[in-house]
Amino acid sequence: MTIFEKIAPQAKAFIGALVGFLTALATALDDNSISAQEWVTALIALIIGFGAVFSIPNKPPFVPVQEPEAEADGTAQSQN
Repeated sequence: MTIFEKIAPQAKAFIGALVGFLTALATALDDNSISAQEWVTALIALIIGFGAVFSIPNKPPFVPVQEPEAEADGTAQSQN
């Protein structure tokens, strides 16, 4: 089993956490310095981003329902 197969189910949570963290850091760097309060805000965004995305289950892929086919001899059963 490769490393990607191990982390694939949690990959969306890691990406969600990273996006939240980087967004908070981009806002904090507006004045070219990061205070302790801004670091705490970025870490909270990281934790909330990970938790919020991780708690939502992955949607199973859509599989269309196939109708049963008529029998090979051409006689289909009636549903009366």
